[in-house]
This record gives sequence, structure tokens and C-alpha cells, in this order.
Amino acid sequence: MSLHLIPASRRRFVQASLATAAVTLGCPWLMAATDESADQSADYWALLADTHIAANKDAVSRGVNMFDNLNKIIDELLAEENKPLGVIINGDCARLRGRPGDYATLRIALDRITAAGLPIHMTMGNHDDRDPFYAAFKKQKPDAALVDGKHVAIVPGRHANLFLVDSLNIVNEVSGKLGETQLQWLAKSLAEHRDKTAIVIGHHNPQFLPEGSTAEGSGLSDTAKFIDVLHSQPHVQAYFYGHTHNWNRNKTSGGVHLINQPPCAYVFNAKHPNGWVRLKVQDESLAVELRALNKQHTQHGESHTLEHRFAAVS
Repeated sequence: MSLHLIPASRRRFVQASLATAAVTLGCPWLMAATDESADQSADYWALLADTHIAANKDAVSRGVNMFDNLNKIIDELLAEENKPLGVIINGDCARLRGRPGDYATLRIALDRITAAGLPIHMTMGNHDDRDPFYAAFKKQKPDAALVDGKHVAIVPGRHANLFLVDSLNIVNEVSGKLGETQLQWLAKSLAEHRDKTAIVIGHHNPQFLPEGSTAEGSGLSDTAKFIDVLHSQPHVQAYFYGHTHNWNRNKTSGGVHLINQPPCAYVFNAKHPNGWVRLKVQDESLAVELRALNKQHTQHGESHTLEHRFAAVS
């Protein structure tokens, strides 16, 4: 499953219909949020990626204090009048190797979010490690995983279901892999939830290598099979990923939107923004907005409406 930090006091978070859906799925830990004060025409999620939190709060990489950056983003989220339904951190939560101390420090920052009544969902990146991750968040580990050895989840929503996948292959090795078992689970799960838009979220970027290439690359090694799964389900509208530290958007040949999230931590190119993404989900479209840490960055506030490729099937 994907980690869910759910505040014990958050009662407005669960609607009866979604609680029923969770039970129907056989996963009572599945949650989706609704904020009665928010815009009722859309679901709003805060999407973060590549926090790279180290055990030492004062750690700096590429001129950036990662812990400070995350807290600046949390400050912004908590100051918003209409809070997001939830926060999703899309991999590379830890600095390099997913050490216990990294997750202990990460927990300090995340406690601010849960104290405000917001749920958190997280995915695995190549700089994470599942065992220390679960050790830091003992109550979040499920009794039975949906995919053995992987950290996946389905998060139901009013207008769309979010499918969180696990692309971590080997800790601290750059490339990622979903694997046949997870791809089969994803295909089956998507097919079973065709009544709403599907959004897939995972850490690694799709990589489209030349035909016949034997290069491993730095992205998702089983990209072709993954994209085939997405294309096979007409209600799949988008794949959100991190890893490259580069805010960008594109489309597959089949019309699935590819949204490359900016990092919360450092960028690889000084011209690129770091920050987070506001995702709004409606019945017929998705909208993304870049919230740059540097409010003077030329791309801060940049927004795009992503029209649906096909409708969901009831």
C-alpha cells in the first residue's frame, strides 16, 4: 500500500460513500478527503516530490536546505483558506539511501500537516528504503500488501481515483522498475474502477529509448509495458512523476498526460523552479498549477488545463 498518515481527529475527511467504497475494495485503510469549505466543483490535491530529507535538519545539497524547503511548502499549504483534500509526496522522501534518521526527521515536518487535519500519502523513489520507512511509521504498514514487496494504493475520490505505484527497484540506483506483478495489479485495478477518471502517480519518469536500444537509462526500465497498460484503459488521463527535478508536461502517443513534478528540494538546472503542484480534478478535466518556492520565478503560478482523452465508463 502507500503510506497514509491520517490524523485521528479528522472526521470530516471521510464521507459515507467513500467509506463504503473502501470496504468494497477490501481495504478499509483506503481514504479520500473532502473539505466542506472547499470548491465543491473540484477535488484539490497538493502534489509534492523529491523532498530528499536528511537526518540532519541543517543538511544542504546544491545550495539548498531540504528540511527548510519542505517546511516552507508546509507553511504555504497550512496558510491556504481552502486546504487540499490531501498531500501526496511522490518519492525520494529521504536524502540518498532511506536511512532511519532521514525518516525520523521527515516525520517531524509531516506531523505539522497531520496536526492540521490533512492526510498524507507517499510513494517510493530510488533514494527510499521500504524497511526503514515502515519502521519509522509502524502503524501505517498494512497486514497484507496489495502487491508483495511493493508500496501501492488506490485512493478514491469524487471525480477521480488515484493509483499510487512503486517504482523503487534497488535502493540508491537511479533507474526504476514496476515489474510484472505490479503491472498486472495495476491493469486489473484500473479495469475494476472504470467508473471514474484514473490518475496514476509514481516516482520514475517514463523513458522512450530508440527501438532496439539496450541502454538501461535513468527512468522507468519497463516504460513500454507501463504505457501499454495506461493506453489500454480509456479512463486513464494522466501519469504524475518526479525523479528528474524538472517541471514539465507532455503526452504519450495515446493522449495520456505526462506531468513531471518539480522537486521540493534542489534542482539540477538553476533555471528550473522547485516547489509543488496544485492539482484540481473535475469530471471532464484536470488542472495543474505550479507553486514555485521562489514567487518571483517566471513560471510561478503557471497553470494548464488537461482535457480528458476519453470519458470514464459507468
